[in-house]
Amino acid sequence: MAKKKVKKSQKKSVPIQKRTIPIKQITSRYNSRRALKDLILFSLLAIISFILFTVSGNTLYQDTFYLLAILFGFIAVAFLIVFLVIVFAREKVKQK
Repeated sequence: MAKKKVKKSQKKSVPIQKRTIPIKQITSRYNSRRALKDLILFSLLAIISFILFTVSGNTLYQDTFYLLAILFGFIAVAFLIVFLVIVFAREKVKQK
């Protein structure tokens, strides 16, 4: 039996335009204040979870608070990195 030829659909390639974000938009005061507020919030949540981990007697609660402390700690470190990037980018803009 002869095989039927199937035409492959030809996709038109659409050129991808790179969108550049201006440095002033990254280093705005709103972004730095928000990153600082989130950093403080998640740091406090991590500390509170660690304190509850040490105080609680039940192993289920200990495991839960330990995982929450680790999770909030990683998020706080991420916001610390974001805040430092904003601060250093702002200093770079001021130097120009």
